[in-house]
Amino acid sequence: MDTHGRKEGKSLAELLRHGDLAFDQQLQKVLSNPDYFVTEQQSQAERRQNAYDQLRYLVQEIGSTSDVATRLPQLFAVFDWAAVLATDLIPLISGHYNLASGSLATLTDSDSAAPYLEDLDDASAIGVMLLTEYGCGSNIQFMQTRATWDGDGFVINTPNPRARKFMPSVGIPVSRVCVVGARYIDAAGVDQGVHLFTARLRGADGEPAPGVTITQLDHQPLVIMDNSVISFDNLRVERSAWLSNDLATIDDDGVLTWHDETSRKRAFASAISQLTVGRLALSSCLNASARAALYIALRYASKRVVPLTPFDSPLMADIPHVRDTLLTDLAGTVARTIYGNAIKTSLAGSDLTSRDTVVSVMLAKHYIQPHALQSVTNSRLKMAAQGMFSANRVADYLGVCHAAITGEGDCHVLGSVAGRVLAKHLAGKPVPEVRVHDGADPGDRMSLFSARTLTIVEEAQHYLTTPGLDARLAIIPEALELAEAYSAEEALQLLHQYSDHPEIIAVRDVFALSYLDQHATWYLTRGLLDIDAVKTIKQQLRLALDNLADNLPTLLDAFGLDDEILGAPVLSDDLPAAWVSRINDRRRP
Repeated sequence: MDTHGRKEGKSLAELLRHGDLAFDQQLQKVLSNPDYFVTEQQSQAERRQNAYDQLRYLVQEIGSTSDVATRLPQLFAVFDWAAVLATDLIPLISGHYNLASGSLATLTDSDSAAPYLEDLDDASAIGVMLLTEYGCGSNIQFMQTRATWDGDGFVINTPNPRARKFMPSVGIPVSRVCVVGARYIDAAGVDQGVHLFTARLRGADGEPAPGVTITQLDHQPLVIMDNSVISFDNLRVERSAWLSNDLATIDDDGVLTWHDETSRKRAFASAISQLTVGRLALSSCLNASARAALYIALRYASKRVVPLTPFDSPLMADIPHVRDTLLTDLAGTVARTIYGNAIKTSLAGSDLTSRDTVVSVMLAKHYIQPHALQSVTNSRLKMAAQGMFSANRVADYLGVCHAAITGEGDCHVLGSVAGRVLAKHLAGKPVPEVRVHDGADPGDRMSLFSARTLTIVEEAQHYLTTPGLDARLAIIPEALELAEAYSAEEALQLLHQYSDHPEIIAVRDVFALSYLDQHATWYLTRGLLDIDAVKTIKQQLRLALDNLADNLPTLLDAFGLDDEILGAPVLSDDLPAAWVSRINDRRRP
């Protein structure tokens, strides 16, 4: 994975932003339209309906859905700003833009896709993908939904209750264009694996299509979604609804023939290729949520006076447990933003079925998303009572984080798979000689990151040479450590490239030193640090946090956030007046 290319002369804001400033500004304006603000008077059902109305408005304002879905910088920007300004939209844009429109735009010919994309492009129909089932969960290569040939098209069936599609957001009765995953059992009786088929799950009147049963699930408190269970009883779809990606043909008798062996091997990766884009889009938007949460919490901390004694009233930002926690999270978030932007850049034009591409995105998901949740959680907690209210935004970001992290199962599953692949790929690379490093030297810090990566690779090898389930389970802790260590090393290398920005130097030092401090025991037990070196790292970290605090205003300004659009009372210089204004303006969320 090459993430190390860079453009010279970028401003700090350009470095942190991925995409076009004008489009970002358009999205901020569109997504802050007061007509779609969530209010306390709305029921859950009304909030769901409001989200669908806002999706249609978004599509109307920014243009063709399929164009946005295939222009990745624009797609990522839609995810990012929805996560910051309109959290109820995240589940809808994922299905509509990425999974449904993206699959139709890339996995079939234009004539076959046209009637479906026409409805998705103006949101007269809402798109979604149906993959996960009760039985297989997110391990979708084991799905049981079946598609068979029926003379001139396909018939989709749910063979047993555990094969019902679980969780897709299709409860609201609106027109639906869905991409359905099913095992194709061809006319020769051969199980040809998982394929994708397009279906109009609900008609223009919102009613389920013949052969479709939809049951909306119970209330869930974290994200407003119309999650449902779907089953099929002879749902008929047209021959042209098969998304083959030109890897195979099906004759008039329903027998499938692969173009070649390579096509057969690529078929599953092709079918889920838009999941790779979606994983990165959700990682990107969680980075955006973390940046916004830290921006709000740190701005608030710089204004909030805390009376500690009758004579001492420091700013909240000067209290060590507030400052050090939030600044350490900030350094990690900025590092992951730059790392994530490099992955996003590499994704453009890449083969979405290649192992390197898929693994790089798995690593990004595992490295970015849990840290974003940590940063949002710490921001909410450090804001204390103010952090509980949707008015101050941060509490609403928690639901987005949880939904993204568990949307296709625990993201540690992807991290462990990616780490296992890395352990095989990096096997045989020499481990650096054991010596005590100087934590005060940036070059030595880089060497320590590399040493951790390669040492974990070496220590994991004995599990890879042992067959059986026990070894496969036993390697998971090392695989997760390797996934994290490799990604951290990549991120630090990227930060070194932007040392012309003093703010990035400040971020780099806190990021590197906090990582070494966190893993000090690991380094001590392997002879890479000694006690004096660990003490030096702690001393250097305190100085680095001071330096990052000095650079904080410029860094936060580069996030491109607008206090007026965010509308959080804690961003005001007059908090009581801001709350009075807020309470009197019932249009605000």
